[in-house]
Amino acid sequence: MLENIHRSPYWMPRRSWEDWRSERGARLHRFINEQLYPYSPFYRRLFDANKIDPRSIRTVEDLRRIPFTSKKDIAPTAEHPSRHLDLVLQPDMEKLRKYAPKSRLLQLLLLRAMHGDATAKEEVRREYGPVHVIFTTGRTALPTQFVYSSVDWTRLHLIGKRIGEVGGIDPDARSLNVFPFAPHLAFWQTVAVGQGVPTLIVHTGGGKVMGTSGNILAMARMQPEVIIGIPGFVYHMLRQAAHEGIKLTKLYKIALGGERVPMGLRARLGEICAEMGAPDVRVQSVLGFTEARQCWAECPPPDHETSYGFHTYPDLEIFECVDPESGEPVGPGERGELVYTTLSGRGSCVLRYKGGDIAEGGIVYDPCPGCGRIVPRISTTLSRRSDIGEFQLTKIRGTLVDLNNFLPSMSDMEDVVEWQVVVRKKDDDAHGLDEIVLSVALKDGVDADAAKRRITAKLLTDMEVAPNIIDVLPLSQLTENLGLDTQMKELRIRDLRGQAKPHG
Repeated sequence: MLENIHRSPYWMPRRSWEDWRSERGARLHRFINEQLYPYSPFYRRLFDANKIDPRSIRTVEDLRRIPFTSKKDIAPTAEHPSRHLDLVLQPDMEKLRKYAPKSRLLQLLLLRAMHGDATAKEEVRREYGPVHVIFTTGRTALPTQFVYSSVDWTRLHLIGKRIGEVGGIDPDARSLNVFPFAPHLAFWQTVAVGQGVPTLIVHTGGGKVMGTSGNILAMARMQPEVIIGIPGFVYHMLRQAAHEGIKLTKLYKIALGGERVPMGLRARLGEICAEMGAPDVRVQSVLGFTEARQCWAECPPPDHETSYGFHTYPDLEIFECVDPESGEPVGPGERGELVYTTLSGRGSCVLRYKGGDIAEGGIVYDPCPGCGRIVPRISTTLSRRSDIGEFQLTKIRGTLVDLNNFLPSMSDMEDVVEWQVVVRKKDDDAHGLDEIVLSVALKDGVDADAAKRRITAKLLTDMEVAPNIIDVLPLSQLTENLGLDTQMKELRIRDLRGQAKPHG
């Protein structure tokens, strides 16, 4: 099936937006009536409970009549450990006879007549049967399973081809993937990029498999044109390689996913790469979330201070941007929460899914200034609640604090090499006061007391909050605390208040 990727008729990057607008309602209507309502236990219950006739959903605007789906609706619990499986499309021959498009039903009936019932069932299994599974990280709930069928697996490679096209990956380039080996979207989407473009990608498994030193050795020997991975580990690996005098003269692109990528971090990576003999590296971010089972890339930015947004696929999905409180749509370019609806696929499918991700610059629809594609583009300035979990927006000493804001603020601090934030109870007493402890590793020669004053002043300006304690640690100790060689994602921001015990 993968050979069809390179002949796909659906990727029309310069098609007018009006054409897309007039077509997506029809795609939505077909998908809901031919796939989602007939075969999804979760959405059949949702439609019936809210007395929504699936045939009445004919335009994108009609989506507003359907309730949102969120993680709390689908995540497994101790009482319902298999609840997420209700998202998986589950047809049988009786339902197919009732709901399948006439052309598809005729094909199945012909197979059955010519080759028997077993052959027809095998054809259904090929379309809907699970072949691959990924999981959420489980930071806010038990890990949630999302299933791919063969159709979805092929689509993931189609998305991989598009990411390569949007991201400007040369098929002749050699790439190094340092995402951890895991049943998580980022790793498998990278594999699909390699097969979809196609291009050579060497997968090291990241720090947990080969350690920082092993990845540096692989990088030095391979001399990749592209490096792909989680921002914190890539920064750590390149910083260490530069310290060891490694040169990377062929490198022209760094693609980062799994975490937010502030502009300050992009600039730092550019400086490190220039020191290593690659002065023209472009740092690009990739957005993805498990519930969508796919990712979206930026086109190459002209510098480390510009982003044209994540380029989406209007033939495969609908993105809404809504007010986080009211759920009402916001205008183009306005801040809002992302809501995702799939228009295709099998396996685990979601409709109007709110993952809690806030796009500060919303969604825009004008032609991309960088590549000219006319597709919805999502702001790359995101507050990723799913990354930091339930304590992303939290009260500390009675003040509501967005811990995500540490990311851009600390990335702008040139004196700081690495950092970690820990929120804890004073003296580990559950009834004690909240404390913010900021650990930092500083550049050689930087005065620690002066750096602490600058950090405090900047955080007060940016966040209206200052750490109770700023600890200056050796880089090796902070690297270990962050788990850069041991964890799936670095332990950048930690909330330990729930571990405190009552004293006395």
